[in-house]
Amino acid sequence: MTDLEPVDLIVLAGFIAEVHPLMEIALAREGVWHVRDHVVEAAWTCTQSPYCEGLWGAGELYRAWMKIDDILGGWPVDYGADADDLAMREFGLAVQEWLDMPWSEDGFRDYVRRWRARVAQDAWPTYDKPPGRFRS
Repeated sequence: MTDLEPVDLIVLAGFIAEVHPLMEIALAREGVWHVRDHVVEAAWTCTQSPYCEGLWGAGELYRAWMKIDDILGGWPVDYGADADDLAMREFGLAVQEWLDMPWSEDGFRDYVRRWRARVAQDAWPTYDKPPGRFRS
């Protein structure tokens, strides 16, 4: 699917109705593994019908949310002792931006594009420390 492809608003409404409660729960949870569980469940929703076939951006959201999960697995970059904090920051940002997103085609497109760009980097920005070590 391309950026120019229209978003089916009925499918988008169903997707938001399924994902939004998971993100609300994730926001209220403490601990990276508890937050992770709800974001990964939201990512799983991206793979389900009708979203995987008929919703522009669902595949990219799956990729983005699962790349955050990869931080915890140390793949492809091992962040060592900083992995939990980095993953929590990124999960928290993904969740908060989702909850702040306007429930519209433009809001959804902006969210997907922002996260597509964020995960396109080779490593997550750590700001105050050098990036982790790539694993082979």
